[in-house]
Amino acid sequence: MIAKNKKGRSFGGTVRYVLNEGHEPTHERGHGSSTHDAEREGGRRSQILEAEGVLTEDTASIIRDFAIQRSGRPEIKHPVGHIPIAFSPDDSPKLTDGFMRQLAYEYMEEMGIRNTQFIIVRHHDTGNPHLHIVYNRIDNNLKVISVNNDYKRNIKACKKLKDKHGLTYGKGKEKVNRQKLTGADKVRYLIHDEITANLPKCNNYEDLEKRLRQSGITIRYKYRSVTEESPENIQGISFEKNKSAFKASEIDRKFSHANLMKSFAENMEILREKQAERQSEPPKQQFQQASASRTPSIEGVELIAEQWNTLQNGGHIYLENMNKKDGSGKFSAYVFLNDEKGKAFFSNENPDKMIEHGGITIRLRDKILVEKGHITKAKMKWWGGIDYQYPFVWKDHQNNEIKYSFADPRIPKEVHEKEIKEFKKRIQQNISSPKKGPKIGR
Repeated sequence: MIAKNKKGRSFGGTVRYVLNEGHEPTHERGHGSSTHDAEREGGRRSQILEAEGVLTEDTASIIRDFAIQRSGRPEIKHPVGHIPIAFSPDDSPKLTDGFMRQLAYEYMEEMGIRNTQFIIVRHHDTGNPHLHIVYNRIDNNLKVISVNNDYKRNIKACKKLKDKHGLTYGKGKEKVNRQKLTGADKVRYLIHDEITANLPKCNNYEDLEKRLRQSGITIRYKYRSVTEESPENIQGISFEKNKSAFKASEIDRKFSHANLMKSFAENMEILREKQAERQSEPPKQQFQQASASRTPSIEGVELIAEQWNTLQNGGHIYLENMNKKDGSGKFSAYVFLNDEKGKAFFSNENPDKMIEHGGITIRLRDKILVEKGHITKAKMKWWGGIDYQYPFVWKDHQNNEIKYSFADPRIPKEVHEKEIKEFKKRIQQNISSPKKGPKIGR
């Protein structure tokens, strides 16, 4: 049993692929039918074993239902979860539809894939029994299913299920006794092991070359045209060590040029996902300031540099899987900082949307701050030919009133009395001669 976790942008492409691209799938909801039963029924290429939360009348209905739920979180760029699971041919006699359905359920449970839409599709187009799980990373409560550490969790889940159900362990290159190898075979397996160890850390050939060079391995490229040596023009590759050279297919078919390019692309996607969702232990403070070697974290989620810069510049971000302060679980929300950039605040809705509050129209984030007792430089809807102004806004809790002023109320009145007079003068000039008068505000 081997599984691979993939993430994608389009449900359309993924669903069509697992349903064999245009071949309408058959539906089998009964328990206990075997692979041989399926073959006798007309050579079906794909077979939906189970579906949750989507209509399976046709491919278009499945894609539509996935897309509707996905639209609830448009900021998530990779909402598609796709897991191919392959089994050893030795296990074919026991791999009935019911048993494969059970294995898929147990695997999803181990990986934390719950409360969401999914389809489980069995393929009959090869001699190796395998299935595909396609699921919505946007769950039924519009929360995002985490992919943190999915590589390690996948290995652990597969081992647990193989041990539990007595499934066959692979007899691939990982099981070969390296100590007994000599000559070219020894070099070939050494190259295999080095590529396997380093490939997950590489986003392109340059990364892979640099890492393999440390072990004395070089990559040779065969181009379609000798006049254009570019990645787009690569026809094949080979690996060389100690004057022994091997084509990629001689090392392993998964190291062909086409498969390496797919791995590079997947690694880049995984990197982006981990940067967006990376979690750390709950900090002592709400968030830790950035250092030269580390970005800050908010409620246990470490930020990437782009997110931190957005917050520092007065913008907002959306963070997932933050730790609740009472330790009761996780939550996701929009995050923004107060004017002093010293504390994070949270909102379930876009904090920049304009709302009515206390007789004025300000942003949701401004309302949250003033209700928390802060004085903030708010964005306020203004009239008289000017769309917005940016006064200081606060709440007078004694009178339960929202107040605002273009002078900071925290500064004694006598200090900024001159500024108030100048502001009133600018207002008068703007009213009497709007075309020539100065603009008010920032």
